[in-house]
Amino acid sequence: MGAAVPVATPHRFTVAEYMSLDTERRTELLDGIVFDVAARLEPHRYAVRALMETLVHAFYGTEYIVQCQDSLAVPGWQGRDAPETDLSVLRRKLFEPGPVSRDAVACIEVSDATYGGKYGDRRYKIPLYVNAGVPAWIVNIKRRQVEFYGTPADLELKHGHVFREGTTFHILGVEIAVASLLLPHSAGDAAPSA
Repeated sequence: MGAAVPVATPHRFTVAEYMSLDTERRTELLDGIVFDVAARLEPHRYAVRALMETLVHAFYGTEYIVQCQDSLAVPGWQGRDAPETDLSVLRRKLFEPGPVSRDAVACIEVSDATYGGKYGDRRYKIPLYVNAGVPAWIVNIKRRQVEFYGTPADLELKHGHVFREGTTFHILGVEIAVASLLLPHSAGDAAPSA
């Protein structure tokens, strides 16, 4: 019998440990695991730009600020989650060392390829925000709709409270047309199935 080969044990990071890493890559921390951030396609960029323009204009000079594609420690710096939210609306203050979920009043994810999967927006990030007390929205590019999750009970709904193309929804009193977040249909697009 030969010597036993040591088995590598994965290290799960806390947010504080993760934030101290020196990397050039765009990453996020989910369940203590460092993930590369998915590439953004034009429908994703279009929706983020539209939301950013609307929300920054609406909250300019108020008690809120808008953070775009940056980390939010959930629930805090000793936790194991620092997702890169597509947009967060935060209470205006100096963040030392950075914002945590109790600073957030809204989180918005834009999903195309990132909707499903164990660590996807709907299965992991949205429940993370809602269970930390932060209302959350998903701009679901493929279904051409916006989904809202305000309470843990909403997580039991397959797609939360749905706002379809042609309707509007509100984020902290700011009215947004679903269609304003979506690239126009191309001739080959089909309506989403149930």
